[in-house]
Amino acid sequence: MIILVLKALGAGIACAMCSIRFNGRGKDIVVAGFIGFMAALGMGFFEGLYTRAFVSGLIYSILSEIFARIEKKPVAVYLPAVLVPFVPGKLTFYMMGEFVHGDRLAAMNRLSEIMSVCGLIALAILLTQTTLRFLSKMIHRPEEDPFL
Repeated sequence: MIILVLKALGAGIACAMCSIRFNGRGKDIVVAGFIGFMAALGMGFFEGLYTRAFVSGLIYSILSEIFARIEKKPVAVYLPAVLVPFVPGKLTFYMMGEFVHGDRLAAMNRLSEIMSVCGLIALAILLTQTTLRFLSKMIHRPEEDPFL
């Protein structure tokens, strides 16, 4: 459990540093670090690369939406800063090494793994955005048909 918290703390620091890189100011840096910490902590309770990618995508997209609404800022202030540390860079590094060493089949297998992880992260963000937009329409216009 201690190792999980330490890894989550490292992810939070990485997200805070990415927020600085993306010109985050003041509270935005701390919020991005907190979102990254929570996403890494939440995904630490699951096994499997794909499940972890989907869960982390859900957690940081939901928290980015929540904090963006609390701070009255666009989601783009938090989401890119938190997204960057969770993209599978290690897998990409291994894939490039396999290409350089001429193992094309292993590199293509690694590429399909990378695309699956990135697709699951994108799916989690899409589901969160769509659900929140649907709920927002239901709350603001309940007398109309929400599917129009």
